[in-house]
Amino acid sequence: MSGDNRYRAFISYSHADQAWARRLHRALETYRVPSRLVGQVTRKGDVPRRLSPIFRDRDDLSASGDLSASVRDALARSDTLIVICSPAAADSRWVNEEIRVFRELNPGGDVLAAILSGEPDAIAAGRPAGQECFPPNMRAPDGLVTEPVAADFRRSGDGWRMALLKLVAGLIDVRLDQLIQRDLQRRQRRVTVITGAAIALSLTMSTLTFFAISARSEAERRKAEAEDLIEFMLSDLRAKLEPVGRLDVLDAVGEKVIAYYDERDPRQMSSDDLGRRARAFHLLGEIDSDEGDLESAYRHFNTAYEATSRILAVDPSSPARIYEHAQSAFWAGYFAWRRSDLDTAEARFIEYRDLSRQLLADEPENLEWQAEAAYAHSNLGTVYIGHERLRDAQREFRQALELFQSIADESPESEAALIDLADAWGWMAYVAEPLDGRSAAMEALRQQIRIYDEQLGGGADNWTIRRDTMTAEYALARLHIAEGRGASRADIEAALQILIPASHEADALVAHDPANLQWRLVVIRQRLWLSDAQLLAGDLDAAREAYLDASAYMTHPSWISAEGDVFDDTRLHASLMEARILAGLGDVDAASLALQHLLSELEQIDDWQNRLSKGTYLYAAVSNTLAELLDQQGEAREAARVREAMVNRLTPVIARVPADTRAEYDRARAVLQRERISAE
Repeated sequence: MSGDNRYRAFISYSHADQAWARRLHRALETYRVPSRLVGQVTRKGDVPRRLSPIFRDRDDLSASGDLSASVRDALARSDTLIVICSPAAADSRWVNEEIRVFRELNPGGDVLAAILSGEPDAIAAGRPAGQECFPPNMRAPDGLVTEPVAADFRRSGDGWRMALLKLVAGLIDVRLDQLIQRDLQRRQRRVTVITGAAIALSLTMSTLTFFAISARSEAERRKAEAEDLIEFMLSDLRAKLEPVGRLDVLDAVGEKVIAYYDERDPRQMSSDDLGRRARAFHLLGEIDSDEGDLESAYRHFNTAYEATSRILAVDPSSPARIYEHAQSAFWAGYFAWRRSDLDTAEARFIEYRDLSRQLLADEPENLEWQAEAAYAHSNLGTVYIGHERLRDAQREFRQALELFQSIADESPESEAALIDLADAWGWMAYVAEPLDGRSAAMEALRQQIRIYDEQLGGGADNWTIRRDTMTAEYALARLHIAEGRGASRADIEAALQILIPASHEADALVAHDPANLQWRLVVIRQRLWLSDAQLLAGDLDAAREAYLDASAYMTHPSWISAEGDVFDDTRLHASLMEARILAGLGDVDAASLALQHLLSELEQIDDWQNRLSKGTYLYAAVSNTLAELLDQQGEAREAARVREAMVNRLTPVIARVPADTRAEYDRARAVLQRERISAE
């Protein structure tokens, strides 16, 4: 390292990988270089005994009030940049910017890649963009990574220890085999005591109370050692025990940790004690979440939430403490939302929003705090949708939109910022349709599509953007023909101008990733709305062709086995289009039979809350189509019964339904009203 005021390395990471970054930071700063290598002269100077200091923003950032200036200063004073690579990092505007600034300030500095998850060079290999783990500024124009050192921490890669040694070798510029040889010698001396350390931890925690009574100072020393050992057991030891199948030891230690903290009096714990407690339970929550034990993860994150609440109460003005508790509030709310506990999710997300706003009030120009506040508003909006509080959801989405717009204005070249902004417009369209009508929703969708097309270039090299563009386009087309048979010729033509060209993009989307069920869903919906638009245009052959395309896409094994309301509704939509085409071909009996079967299935829905966006439309459209066929067959009384049943059923939720459902509902009411006047 060239000077005492420099950092050995700067760790760049997405906040989604914060816990793992903290673990890597600790491992690097506590790593002891083998004594036989210390003092050797390399390209990076004399080999040190320790690798510290290493910069990780939340630990080393000063209270300068200027985050951007502080980060640039730290980058300028860092000899090496370590980038924690994951799909979250690949999408992070902050990680990508830190890579660019480091290269600008340190043309001769090394950039080391620490692969946490995802796939390196996924985009260049033609795999889904969501698998890519390298940020754009680490990739050459051909999409391949340009950095010389990649330490693969995945189990399928180098594993934790070998990857760590790779990073150390890159930091001090020695051969990897030198470190491996010295490390093996050291580890052979330590491996026999690992299990003993776990047992010693249990004994230490079991006797802390006794030592506290007999010798307070000794107890405090042992308590500190126990706390340090806890963090070791939940981080480094886990990496050592997993490969040899000793997770039983780790699980037992985890239970002992919980018991240890449950027996402590929180009023006697310092802020550091509470901080260690929170970090321990966060790590346990992450382990449980990775293993699919969501209930246990939920409990652990709530325990961490309680801990950070107490820490914040002690130091309520500290930005670090505010941010720490904001993250706890988010995770507690997120897991409550996953468990459909919307009341708890709402309370936690409100707290997350308010804490984020508090950070933003202190530093209004801080883009990171702006993003935190925007995500908080958006998360709360989704909870309000679940509560059917659409006006409240719209207010939160609007505030998120304003923040995302500000971030995009400051970072116009940031793909991630523009994607966030486009997504915000999509949420605005979703709530605008039932609240403010078709025109407001269409304008929001046009804004979303404009960002995709004009600012993101249609996502030529990003298949996720291409999928999202198509989703927004067919949503706009659907609104053009929301009036159904009442749609104007201009609206029908506008829908076809969107949907016909989209067919080629839809086919390319499925061809790119045939196993991607969500992408297949988008394509099937595009074809069904195209079939609907062609039928309204009077082109029966084209409508039938689009329907057959959708049916062909529905024969894939992944689709056949797919479960959930969204897939059920799409299958019902396909059946509706089949019945309408049969009616257009003159087979009224087959069409009526199919519609009666559909109506019977839709009438089984007891609660429309989760089916408002599509289920209500299908119910109204099937009812009206069947009623029209019954009128043709001279069964006016039965037709009136079908219409009246639909109107009565949808009246309680009509204020929250989309435009196409309302159009079908209004059409049925108008027919019933005419019949009443005629009868009178």
